[in-house]
Amino acid sequence: MSGPAHAGYIRAVAAALEAAGVPVADWRADDGVPRDGWIPFDLARQVRLHGRPVWDHDQAGAGWSEEDGWHLLTVDDPGGRDIRVARPLNVATVAAPSSVARAVTGLAGIRHGGPATDSPGRDPSAGGFAVREVDADFAGRRAGTGDPAFEAALRRYSAGRTKCVDGWPDAAEGRG
Repeated sequence: MSGPAHAGYIRAVAAALEAAGVPVADWRADDGVPRDGWIPFDLARQVRLHGRPVWDHDQAGAGWSEEDGWHLLTVDDPGGRDIRVARPLNVATVAAPSSVARAVTGLAGIRHGGPATDSPGRDPSAGGFAVREVDADFAGRRAGTGDPAFEAALRRYSAGRTKCVDGWPDAAEGRG
């Protein structure tokens, strides 16, 4: 099984975040309706890398939905209240991985860097094979509708380097 069609895209964004100085713990792509993905940040490694808490929360990460695009999610759990705050990243629905990384580093107040994410046409997560990065917006997209252009935008990042996991039969995950 090759995993969800958007798994390569989520993996590419996780790699771009890593290259930009936002350590990720792992990533996940779920093939439900709507399809979505989650990239939790490695908060302990961020402190070691930047010398300060970048996301001063119990959890933080980037989430994606085929209908809503990218958002930053922070979670705090004082006294078991599970306070979640989602903030849109204001990038295209299928934004270039480097665009997502720039949006996240901008919110974090850290310098976006690394030639791997700043070089047009390079996908650092795919072992250096060329993927032309393009922001592709699909405003008003509804999950479950056939849209060849949307599927093609997701398939640009498919490299076959994802693995399926037990539990969710149509899910993929990996390490950042």
